[in-house]
Amino acid sequence: MTIETAAEAAAGSPPTAPAAPGEAEPGMPLQLTCPNCGATDLVMEAGARFCEQCGYGVDEPVTGDEEPSEYQGPKPCVSCGGTEIDTEGYCTDCGDLQPRRRDRMEVDLTVVAGVSDRGLRHHRNEDSMALRPVLGLDGENLVVAVVCDGVSTSERPDEASAAAVSAAAKLLLTAIAAGTPEPFAESVNVLAPVETAVMAALPAAAIGEAGAVETAGSAGYASTAETTEPDESAEDSADAGVEADLGAATGAPGTVGPADLRLISRYAVADADRAVSDLARDADHGNPPACTYVSAIVGQEVTVAWLGDSRAYWLDERGTSRALTRDDAQEGSHAIEAWLGADSGAPEPHLARFTPDGPGVVLVCSDGLWNYVEKAADLAAIALPGALAEPFDAAARLVKKALDSGGHDNITAVLVPYPVQAHAEPSA
Repeated sequence: MTIETAAEAAAGSPPTAPAAPGEAEPGMPLQLTCPNCGATDLVMEAGARFCEQCGYGVDEPVTGDEEPSEYQGPKPCVSCGGTEIDTEGYCTDCGDLQPRRRDRMEVDLTVVAGVSDRGLRHHRNEDSMALRPVLGLDGENLVVAVVCDGVSTSERPDEASAAAVSAAAKLLLTAIAAGTPEPFAESVNVLAPVETAVMAALPAAAIGEAGAVETAGSAGYASTAETTEPDESAEDSADAGVEADLGAATGAPGTVGPADLRLISRYAVADADRAVSDLARDADHGNPPACTYVSAIVGQEVTVAWLGDSRAYWLDERGTSRALTRDDAQEGSHAIEAWLGADSGAPEPHLARFTPDGPGVVLVCSDGLWNYVEKAADLAAIALPGALAEPFDAAARLVKKALDSGGHDNITAVLVPYPVQAHAEPSA
């Protein structure tokens, strides 16, 4: 897919941030694995645009689904190791059909990583993810992560989730690099008051009982997901301390403050909803493409937006791990009450922000993961401590746990270590 990047849309190049103690200076080469061809010697210099091995645009939001072919492109044959795969997905050496690219999507960008797997029961992967580091105009190191889960009972749910993550990531990255949400306000057709949960710094014990969540939509979609334990999302949910308005932007001129990040997140959801709605056709028989949504902007603070039952979690080793979202569904039910799509009724996203009080990781995931491992403490036990230094390996462990537990649904896990490492974001 072709995506206009934040660097292309914003005027000028963002200034570099000062290096933290023990970290490389921003703008210096950052060793990464190319998300497209797997080259391990990819070096992202400031100003670099493409992987020298395959030409992939390294300054684009990464979804794990960038190959024009739906098959695994330059990756070797899963059976014989051959490197020639035809356009139909067959190895020209042994003749075996290769997995489709979306069956297993893996992205490792060092400061953020994600794995998305088809699972063991579905015939296709209807989850999508987009992730990328970005520098704010004030030099703050930020990471954007978006996960959407196509509603299996709708038409073309895989297209819905892909359209949503692409649209949302484009707006998030562009607005952060531009330093303000204002250019996007006129394009947003969602104008009702927004529910904003403002969380104090962790630990979770400082946060009160979860409050009620307003939901959008007059009818619920029935999820195909299965759960292995009771729904305990209310136990460690962060829907507390709800405020009535967004408040004033708190950033200095030319920077993006916490309130701005909530506005940007809101606008991103509106753009994603419009992108999914545009997929609707007369032949959909009243069941147009639809998907859930969750995004996280991770910097000094964490800003989360969501609709449906895709989730974000905070995971640490201090006993304060918790869910950051609360599902748009009745307790114990998998029928979601808010989604993106032509029949969504222009839903308002739920918005939350918090400041962690120490190291940890932000997990953004689909219900294919949390249906098997729902409690934040259990997720932390699998992911940590390895996720702090190697988020890709930890994301793979989380996905493997869901697969080993039955893998009834598509599974997506994106991990962002906190505090965000200094990174060299490519510029236009």
